[in-house]
Amino acid sequence: MLASTIVAMSELTLLAIEAYRVIALRMQVLMLGGVAAMTEAELMVREKQIAVQKAISDLSGGASQAAVRSDIRSVVQGNIVRLSSRRS
Repeated sequence: MLASTIVAMSELTLLAIEAYRVIALRMQVLMLGGVAAMTEAELMVREKQIAVQKAISDLSGGASQAAVRSDIRSVVQGNIVRLSSRRS
């Protein structure tokens, strides 16, 4: 029980760190303005809507919280890769 709590807290901590990285990268895109900023803002909102719908659906279907966290972290990590490559 304690081990699973520690794992969950570790995963949530990593998710928070990764999410803050995405926020910083997105802010850089948004501050530049233009078409790229508008596209990123639309993508950000759409991504959140899809993530909430998928999490609700998965949890309602019996998925574990760990599986939902893993899915969300995958999306966040993908955003880091995508947004970091824009800077190169």
